[in-house]
Amino acid sequence: MEKLNNEIYLVAGDASPRKFYRFKNKKKHILVYCKKDKKNNLENYSKINEFLISNKIKAPKTIKKNVKNNFIIIEDLGNNLVKNVINKNKVNQFRNVIDELVKLQKIKLKKNLPKYSMKLLQKEMNLFYEWYLPEFFSKKKIREIQKTINNCFLKLLKKTTKSNKVFVHRDFHIENLIIHNKKIAFLDTQDAVIGHPAYDLMSLVDDVRVNISQRDQSKLIKYYLKKTKIKQNDFLLDFHILSVQRLLKILGIFLRLHRRDHKEKYLKYLPRTWSLLKLRLKHNELKELNLIFKKYFSNKIIRKKWK
Repeated sequence: MEKLNNEIYLVAGDASPRKFYRFKNKKKHILVYCKKDKKNNLENYSKINEFLISNKIKAPKTIKKNVKNNFIIIEDLGNNLVKNVINKNKVNQFRNVIDELVKLQKIKLKKNLPKYSMKLLQKEMNLFYEWYLPEFFSKKKIREIQKTINNCFLKLLKKTTKSNKVFVHRDFHIENLIIHNKKIAFLDTQDAVIGHPAYDLMSLVDDVRVNISQRDQSKLIKYYLKKTKIKQNDFLLDFHILSVQRLLKILGIFLRLHRRDHKEKYLKYLPRTWSLLKLRLKHNELKELNLIFKKYFSNKIIRKKWK
């Protein structure tokens, strides 16, 4: 890395330990540097991108791989992130993304792609208990809350795994989508799994980084169902269940980024995260879980002003 210091400059970092550098003299190349969890952040990132490209899905092409020395060099797809072009006509723009998502879900899957197992879903949910709850509750109270939520929720979550059959990006939001040569390309693919068709749609529609009205959310879900011809009832329940799981994970991750990594910018998304969580808990099949959340999480907690 020291040898490259005069040739590269930092352009971005994200919630992961990765850092992205552009070359001063070479166009269309980005160096991705990461010391931590290299198998996931560099090896898997490169492999999954190549898999998508082989299936005519746009992702950054790997130009050079040097995982031993903590970096890979990938194709530079520019700066035209979907988040930068979102305007008042969100629905049409998100429909274009959904069109690409439908293509993504038609890919014939690789056998070595991991499944979105209960173990993994629960591990993600535990971030809520480990990082968010200690801000408000004692260890004893946290154990009580965790047991109460899990006793009600895990059996519902387990049912969703029966539909694990499509490629799931697993971090499918507008900051990981970029427009290149008028086509939508996918970034941050390294966490991909075989999962539920609702998961990436839910990640897009319930993106905590952008405000989409409930009316527009419903339009987008209906558009997806029409495109895929999936039956509505079971799908919508699973959509809500998986959204609850993901939003709890997000609350935990954003607090971890705040407390452990000193990345404060994610705190501004907490109110939207709670707003979406309250919305999804209103589903008829989640009444018991909704009552549990009302019991433990007051408006004082939900509306906490973070420094």
